[in-house]
Amino acid sequence: MLKHLLIALVVALCVARPSALQLGSRSAEEWVKTLDTPERVAGLRIDEAVAKLRLTAGQTVADIGAGTGLFEGALASAVTPKGTVYAVDVEQGLLDHIAKRASDLKVTNVRTVLGKFTDPSLPSRNIDLALINDVLHHIEDRQTYLKNLAGYLKPTGKIAVIDFRPNLGGHLNQPELRITKEQTDSWMAAAGLKPVEEIDLYTDKFFVVYSR
Repeated sequence: MLKHLLIALVVALCVARPSALQLGSRSAEEWVKTLDTPERVAGLRIDEAVAKLRLTAGQTVADIGAGTGLFEGALASAVTPKGTVYAVDVEQGLLDHIAKRASDLKVTNVRTVLGKFTDPSLPSRNIDLALINDVLHHIEDRQTYLKNLAGYLKPTGKIAVIDFRPNLGGHLNQPELRITKEQTDSWMAAAGLKPVEEIDLYTDKFFVVYSR
């Protein structure tokens, strides 16, 4: 009897653990309501942010933690023709939402990817740019995730991080959901990357591009 209880406990812990790897997790329906508000969408300055990335036709981009796919249209347009955008998320419900949004917009070069909590599980290791917008603070094991993500980049590939400055974001009472540019620099350094450009676009967020 005791043996069976111990096995049940181990199984329960294994099942429960993955949810802890995404901090501040919510259901797909709750994320849609939160992420698609007009105020938030306006604050993202999507077209301006994508323009700052200087993407070119034919490139391969990964949108890490793509959420509801707000960036997908602009990213897809920037790499057309023959370019590909991988929309990565750990919630299948959000990926379904992204696929429908892309279909409604008649965007044909967006591919959804069900990622893992410590690995984006991308189908290709020729990524020109990975964008992590308003997502890195939700990843618990950030150093491991970024190290794994770096493994999918081309030798000239880059990672762009946009995240709230810790004293200006929406998680002032949740220190586990606040990160700094200096911390991000350190995690990137462990992944073999360094900051190569700091983009001045937002008043409340840092926007930094990293490469080898």
